[in-house]
Amino acid sequence: MSAGAKELGQRIIEINRKVRLGSTTTEQWRERLDALLAAQPDFQLTCHARDVRFPEGGAGSSSGTLFFTMSHDGDHSTRECVLRFEPAERLFHAYDLDGQVRIQRALSSSPVPVPAQICEDIGGEFLKVPGYVMERTPGEAAPGAWFAEGVIADSTPADRRKMILSFVETLAKIHQLDWRAQGLSFLLRRAVGPNLIGREINWYWDGLSWAGEIDAQKRFSGVRDWLLANEPEVPRPVLCHGDANFTNYLFKDNLVSAVLDWEMAFIGAPEADLAYALIGMSSLSSDYPPGTPSDDEMKATYEAASGATLQHWEYYSVFALYRIVLTHILGLRAFPEDFQAAFQSHVDGLIARLNSAWSAAK
Repeated sequence: MSAGAKELGQRIIEINRKVRLGSTTTEQWRERLDALLAAQPDFQLTCHARDVRFPEGGAGSSSGTLFFTMSHDGDHSTRECVLRFEPAERLFHAYDLDGQVRIQRALSSSPVPVPAQICEDIGGEFLKVPGYVMERTPGEAAPGAWFAEGVIADSTPADRRKMILSFVETLAKIHQLDWRAQGLSFLLRRAVGPNLIGREINWYWDGLSWAGEIDAQKRFSGVRDWLLANEPEVPRPVLCHGDANFTNYLFKDNLVSAVLDWEMAFIGAPEADLAYALIGMSSLSSDYPPGTPSDDEMKATYEAASGATLQHWEYYSVFALYRIVLTHILGLRAFPEDFQAAFQSHVDGLIARLNSAWSAAK
């Protein structure tokens, strides 16, 4: 199972890289980056982009991502950087890159570790597409098949447990932020709806409409209607990361060193993030290596770190699976025909989990 998951994960990374980056070469990106860096009025030294390259891992699969080294004329110093940009082919109907920059700038002085922002080109004047540059934070993200390879799989059971619980504790830190004071109320306008979770339900539904996935809308209309009709009250709205999975968290010395990829962030319930995280952990396999905390242990760790009691878990499990399934359906459009069958079996398994969770919750 692990070998198959590793192969599937690697193919997903390769295909995502192709559809997100398009036909632009790394040399063309270097020229664009040089133009952007040269236009920065606050830079005291002339800067250049060097060694522009593709990331090896799978983080940021819904965005374009490149690594490069920024060199400074005069003192010959360098700085490792990351370019994030609007992808050549979108996964979602809406891509608010300016919102991502605003979130990371707002969190820069918070207890939540995020990469330092360097500059942005939201209008695409220099990069030809909207994008921004941030510092590359030391640390390593796990691949999608986190249980089979990479930083978590290769650790000792004790270190593995420490990393995963640090991930859970970081979610609690995100949820404790005062998002109103941080100027993040704009996230309330992601979609139309009278209530917080309902807006997010509709945001993914809008994605199916944008993609012309009429059959999927017919297939999941019952789940959507149930989620809208049974949405619990959210007594303490929080900033949700939205895509809380190991590929979007960097680990250094067995602790989270940075939280990446805020394009799916929204204002919602803390249970929404944690349910998504726990279900996402088992999306490729439930054959976890030794040291992996149980779901109950992770819930207890979250409650201890946040001081909150988790509620309506069955509902938020259905909501998490709804988001995961619809995201996979949207992503399936990018895969070549020879690979769609293998990936479809993975999606079918997630759909079965969604239907089972929905039946249990009704």
